[in-house]
Amino acid sequence: MARRRKKTRKTGKADMRMSYLLFGLALIASGFGAWAAAHGAATLRWPRVAAKIVDAKLTLHQSASRDAERPDQRHTFAVYYQYAVGGREYVGGEIEPYDLGMQNSAGAVKMRERFPVGSTVQAAYNPNDPGEAYLMPGPSSFSLILLGTGAAFALMGGLARRMVSVGPGDEEEGQEVAYQKRSELDPSVASHYPKRTPVEPKT
Repeated sequence: MARRRKKTRKTGKADMRMSYLLFGLALIASGFGAWAAAHGAATLRWPRVAAKIVDAKLTLHQSASRDAERPDQRHTFAVYYQYAVGGREYVGGEIEPYDLGMQNSAGAVKMRERFPVGSTVQAAYNPNDPGEAYLMPGPSSFSLILLGTGAAFALMGGLARRMVSVGPGDEEEGQEVAYQKRSELDPSVASHYPKRTPVEPKT
């Protein structure tokens, strides 16, 4: 009969520092993302005005940090447009509200195609300050990326907490129990063996 291994109980407090770090990063990313997305969503209620694109420039930024043949590349897009509110002319240069100064490289290329020089588009302007306007009102793409990043960090923090809470001891015990079950003789195989009759002691 196999000797059953005693389960060793862990003493001391589990180290949750990694999960706390991931939860902290999730809180920071989600907090900034939610703040920027909420303020960006408020611009959807702003009035619209026709704006003419007077200048648009797509810039390629290239760095040889990877290697000389395949350098790191990213694009940024800058645009200027004219619009009039209440008989007064304004010049704007903002695209997305509360984007925290960040642009997605692929998104910048699409913006160049969407806002060519000489075209007329609709811009949303602040009714309390007409000098503030955006070509793409609503939550910025970067704020949504921050929200997604925060959710990913929260998920990883939960997994890390679960792994530390379970620990390796329970897993080893589960493997040992499974091994003991596999070592037991299958009843269908045991039926082919003759049963031993007990021998009575001689008196």
